[in-house]
Amino acid sequence: MIGRTLILDFDGTVCVGHGPALAYAREASGLHADLADLPDRVARYCAGEQVPGLEGALDGYLAVADAAIALGVPVSRLQAAFLEARRQLAEDGLGTRAPEGLAALTDELRADGTRVLLVTNAPEVGLDRMLARLGLADSFDEVVAEARKPSGLGDVIDRLGHPVSKDRVLSVGDIWVNDLAVPAERGAATALIDPFGRAAGTPDVRARSFEELLPFLREWGGRPLHP
Repeated sequence: MIGRTLILDFDGTVCVGHGPALAYAREASGLHADLADLPDRVARYCAGEQVPGLEGALDGYLAVADAAIALGVPVSRLQAAFLEARRQLAEDGLGTRAPEGLAALTDELRADGTRVLLVTNAPEVGLDRMLARLGLADSFDEVVAEARKPSGLGDVIDRLGHPVSKDRVLSVGDIWVNDLAVPAERGAATALIDPFGRAAGTPDVRARSFEELLPFLREWGGRPLHP
């Protein structure tokens, strides 16, 4: 059987919802007097507004980090706030969900011989509980945490064990530079989740949600479009 690999990001891709970024903003808001309104600003950013000072952020997490670092907040304190938000995510889910149809799709693709990898920069601690809460505990052939994307994604591709081309490797994510730029350079297909049409990049396909990508993913995987 021809080797084929689907590479999925975690936050914003298979874990959908702004709760984790908002929790991070709440934790970071006490790190500097000028961050008191950060939860409100990040909530507006996540809703698609153009928020002064956050225009260049790539996602909600980076909106928090950009705002805090611009004010000189030490990275160590910001990291502690981030880890607390991740702890909260692992404990109660923070309103996140998996995209509808994702678990069924991965089951079908894997049954046909496609390997499905989860590759994320998120810490490993609590990740298994997050996946179980999302109903995705058994959806991946391999989970790579703390992947050091974007460069670390090249390491993942190097060890796939089969050639890289658009019909054999597909990477899906919501941040071009982290999730898709390296696979694109290597010749893989790429799909970008861009809810508000503000993300940079030149993916093979761009959609507002993972659910909108399902027909493309099924076609790429050789599955019927209407199962």
